[in-house]
Amino acid sequence: MKKLLVCLFAITMVSCDVEEEIANILGDGTVRADVNGETKTFTFGQNSVAAAITSSDSGPNTIYAFGMGASTDGISDNSETTAIGVTLLMDNPDVIVAGASFFYPNDLLGGTYTFEDENGSTNIDGDESTSANLNITSVDIAGERISGTFSFVTIDSDTNTTYTVSNGSFTNIPFYIN
Repeated sequence: MKKLLVCLFAITMVSCDVEEEIANILGDGTVRADVNGETKTFTFGQNSVAAAITSSDSGPNTIYAFGMGASTDGISDNSETTAIGVTLLMDNPDVIVAGASFFYPNDLLGGTYTFEDENGSTNIDGDESTSANLNITSVDIAGERISGTFSFVTIDSDTNTTYTVSNGSFTNIPFYIN
């Protein structure tokens, strides 16, 4: 019996160490925002949350895009799929630093909000921004993490419905430079 207890204790301790290590690698990033007054929260692991800088050549010029997004999988969120995102087009990726602020229409910045319920009867595709702002509060390139705040107003052109996304924040989410 003592050997069984020692074995179970050892398994428990190893399991805790593995779970802690996975949490340290993946982080605890979250994205939160109020959509027309209703708070939506996306947590890394349960939902998809990330940010990245990508580039594309356009003739002799290179265009860079910073994108931050979060989405549910349609399973863990009551069979509903919700996604929220912010995209910034820029000439130089070095502008993504702590303290940087971007505002539409001065900057090429936009936000999107999409939602679809289980049977597809409700489908929201708000992707025409009328205002937007993005603030970067911290960047950890070595640790691949970023934090900041955002807000935007977008319109679903199919229904002419306006969605106000306010009090948006992304905290310690995975950040990749491609």
